[in-house]
Amino acid sequence: MTRRLALCAPDKLRGALDAPQAASALAQGCRDAGWEALEHPLADGGEGTCDAIVRARGGRREPVRTHDAIGRPRTAMLGVLPDGACVVEGAEANGLIHVPAAQRDVMRASSAGIAPMVLRALDLGAPRIVIGLGGSATVDGGLGLLVGLGLVARDGDGQTLAGSGEDATRVRSIDPAGLDPRLAGTELVVAVDVDSPLAGPAGAAPVFGPQKGASPEQVRRLDDGLARLAELYGERARRPGAGAAGGLGAACFLLGAEPEPGAVLVMRETGFHERLADAGLVLTAEGSVDAQSAAGKTVARVAGAARTAEVPCVVLGGRVDDDADALYAAGASAVLGIGRAARPLRAALRASAGDLRAAARAACSLVDAAR
Repeated sequence: MTRRLALCAPDKLRGALDAPQAASALAQGCRDAGWEALEHPLADGGEGTCDAIVRARGGRREPVRTHDAIGRPRTAMLGVLPDGACVVEGAEANGLIHVPAAQRDVMRASSAGIAPMVLRALDLGAPRIVIGLGGSATVDGGLGLLVGLGLVARDGDGQTLAGSGEDATRVRSIDPAGLDPRLAGTELVVAVDVDSPLAGPAGAAPVFGPQKGASPEQVRRLDDGLARLAELYGERARRPGAGAAGGLGAACFLLGAEPEPGAVLVMRETGFHERLADAGLVLTAEGSVDAQSAAGKTVARVAGAARTAEVPCVVLGGRVDDDADALYAAGASAVLGIGRAARPLRAALRASAGDLRAAARAACSLVDAAR
């Protein structure tokens, strides 16, 4: 008989619920149906990555004084795990969600705010640093981060650059000799969810620039600058995924980081597979389930792991597009929308927790009925 334990492993439902809230709503629905439920919130390398890993591993969150992508003071949270490893969630410092739409300026924006988090991890003696890149507000090729860690960047007149999107268009030389030497003795792992190169038609500027507020002319200028950075960074930065998070992937590769898909990284770091071994059903969810979901996002990774373990998996979404059917090939047993009726967006977002709870109860009841 299938064990009546449901593993509730959602990502966030953007604009409605963070991953822990979504996991709680799913678990409540399972318990309404008489099932046991295990809450296991996940993330894909963006917002929520540090929280998911720290919660699962029993670590702590340490505040770090830094600044956001446009230079405003901000306190970011660094994850410190029991084994001394640290989790740097880039979006804690340079996340797009921290910059109001009216103030977004991709030429001004810089990834420099991530550097104090990495330096604090080094100060703590971290043998390993996990870096999540998703959700960034920048297209600076990671120049801000590198400058913050000691690299010197200069323009054509020999003037030093601080490392913004605008500076990425002006840089003519870099000197990595001043990079913090502790980086060389520290294992770096970076969450990379795209294969985009640093520059070119599929590069960071054309792909990610517009969603961060870049105009067509700014996209062109940034792409030219990133192409120059690709030459300056050298072979290390030419790996697939260099264009992730506006080019932060390339900067991390230059530092010697090894890439791993964000959802896979978080699942491994949180012990997802160990918990899956005891489950009779897996429930996962995200806000919008579409073709991108099947291309390696959290719900697809969860469904694939569940299929391998021969555990049924239900994928739930606030919105489910027709092309989400590709998730069946990824391993999903069912792909379902959680809304009970057509309603305005704000009302639908407010109802997300209740809708998730109801959907989880229905899924558990259907499994019981199929026995």
